[in-house]
Amino acid sequence: MRIAIDGTTLCASDGSRGAGIEHYTWNIVSYMARAAREHELFIATPPALTRIRRAELEALGPNVTLLPSYGPKLSFVSRHGILPIRMGLRRPEVLFSPFGQVPLAWRGKTVVTVHDLAIYEHPEWFEDRQDFSTRVLVPKSLERADAIIAVSKATEAKLHELFPYTEGMTHVVHEGVDLADAYSALEEMDAVSTRFPYDRDFVLYLGTVEPRKNLINAFKAFDRFLESRPEQASDVRFIVAGKKGWHTTEIEEELMAVNNKWSGVEPTGVIQFLGPVTEQEKWTLMARASCLLYPSFDEGFGLPVLEAMAVGTPVITSNRGALPEVGGDAAMYFEPEDVDGMSLALTQCLLVPEGVYTLLEEGITRAASFSWEKAAEQTLGIIETVGQKTTE
Repeated sequence: MRIAIDGTTLCASDGSRGAGIEHYTWNIVSYMARAAREHELFIATPPALTRIRRAELEALGPNVTLLPSYGPKLSFVSRHGILPIRMGLRRPEVLFSPFGQVPLAWRGKTVVTVHDLAIYEHPEWFEDRQDFSTRVLVPKSLERADAIIAVSKATEAKLHELFPYTEGMTHVVHEGVDLADAYSALEEMDAVSTRFPYDRDFVLYLGTVEPRKNLINAFKAFDRFLESRPEQASDVRFIVAGKKGWHTTEIEEELMAVNNKWSGVEPTGVIQFLGPVTEQEKWTLMARASCLLYPSFDEGFGLPVLEAMAVGTPVITSNRGALPEVGGDAAMYFEPEDVDGMSLALTQCLLVPEGVYTLLEEGITRAASFSWEKAAEQTLGIIETVGQKTTE
């Protein structure tokens, strides 16, 4: 079978590995290529993809052909006009889009992955100027899809609520975690680092800094924890790792307000923003954290929860969206607006760690049931079913 893959989101726009959809696209495509030896894969790659990562894709096997983009960036015309023509010339039986959008000029069979639909209910959480995507690209892509993959049951339910015609054509395929990468990173951890606070306990948030992540309430909860245990102000930090997103002014103001309040005890700040981190640094932070605090108002999946469980780090997360679906019985939950509840969970993890030992064991076991191999095999099976229908 000949399968075209829209790899527009194989990396971030600056060429970095990216996160979220970029992380999903890279893993699902690379693992699927390994599982699809009998198929020909034609992968359209973005302009920013580095030579190293392009070589990694080419090394996946002789069944993989890359279709590099023309020009320094992907324009509307090249994405929706030229790209589908180039892919069509390869005469694929089906096109797979890992990020929920199909080029407007594409007319063949299609499988798309839907990650998140929160923008339809809370556009204020997201970047501005996305009307065309939400009103045209996404609805048209769903209408033309032959099969839709949802990354969680929560996403599937929201999809059916917003677009009822998608019922009967949706398949839930959970994301995965690469335990080999996690364990390899852990083996290479340095005992001392000038960048990370390994000399003391720290609460970790990992992800984009944006309104949906509920960091303002998280900072308030950490402040209340310190108010109840002021001696901890010199011993515990809150580390925020990830790129700065959009609408961050109020988040930054709250961070500075908490740091100013405790500056007499900790001049460098009880809350520290690291910015983007590498894959190696991510796993190192995850493993050394006293707990992961993931307070989002809503998530289509919530991969950091799964990754923290994989390395035996306690997880405190909100009870919204797909987060309970991912965490199961291996995480502590709170209402995202409940600052006191969040603060109490921090107290338990930081001061009574033996009380969450059972969660650690359950988390490791649960994380092992989510793998990219399984996700790739399930995704490939759906694509094969759709592709075969074209030849009947």
